[in-house]
Amino acid sequence: MEPIPCLGCSTFFIPRNKLQTHCSTPACQRARKASWQRQKLATDPEYAQSQKLSNNKWLANTPNYWKDYRSRNPEKAARNRIFQRIRNRAKARTDKGLDTSRHVGIAKMDARKSLINGLSGEFWLVPMIAKMDAVKIFIAAIPGDPG
Repeated sequence: MEPIPCLGCSTFFIPRNKLQTHCSTPACQRARKASWQRQKLATDPEYAQSQKLSNNKWLANTPNYWKDYRSRNPEKAARNRIFQRIRNRAKARTDKGLDTSRHVGIAKMDARKSLINGLSGEFWLVPMIAKMDAVKIFIAAIPGDPG
């Protein structure tokens, strides 16, 4: 069989069968399982119900888990509080009927404008969200352009 790119890490590997999409590294196998589970939860109500019951049973057996976790990881707790405020604001805007698409986005195009000066050379554009092939481009700085 021909080598194919792993959907988890994008490295090429020789699959064991024609349905294999992830290499055998533990990180890629975790990603494969997580992807399968997301799909299964979305399409199988019985599976989703059993997972919910299992989670509730675990939580009942370990009642102080989250309190202990937050005390062991204060930086993660602080980070979550910040993101929760953002989620609450976005939900409040949605509840009021305001458009949140201009407030919450995937990419901010001008975030690195100051670093563009002096940027030139050959680069590979590798897609992270959209499904497309990688593209090799050449960037050349234009003298006198403010960037």
